[in-house]
Amino acid sequence: MGERTIDVHRELVIGAPADEVWSVVAAPERQAEWFPGMVSSAVEGTTRTVVAAAGAFFLEEILAIDHDRRTFEYRITGPMVVHHHRGRISVLDDDAGSRVVYEQEIDPKALASVLDGAIGDALEGLRDLVLHGRTSRAWEPPASTGGGVGY
Repeated sequence: MGERTIDVHRELVIGAPADEVWSVVAAPERQAEWFPGMVSSAVEGTTRTVVAAAGAFFLEEILAIDHDRRTFEYRITGPMVVHHHRGRISVLDDDAGSRVVYEQEIDPKALASVLDGAIGDALEGLRDLVLHGRTSRAWEPPASTGGGVGY
């Protein structure tokens, strides 16, 4: 992730094939399904808008979705003021299924402890979704419009 320091690093092994886990991670519009406290996530172009249960929202730029390396990278662009942010989620093969590595660079550094707890919860939410089909406690399914992306 460049010359910057990794401020948050979390890993979790999920007892499912890496391709199965990657299929969820690689779909940025599905983030709210497994990231606790998120109500919805939508993608338009390279911009993801995530709405939290408390009513706040975040804008993120999708930097890369690398299917060969199973790596998803993004950065928070607003409205929260951050001087620098870059997040990366990697899904790796593991003897027990797959290992998900979630890393964050963040400035101001004071936000790292907040992100650390949220990312730990998110990895557990990803595991619950992949293994048991349980979505995040706040997630609201998109209203049916008769078309669009199906899950």
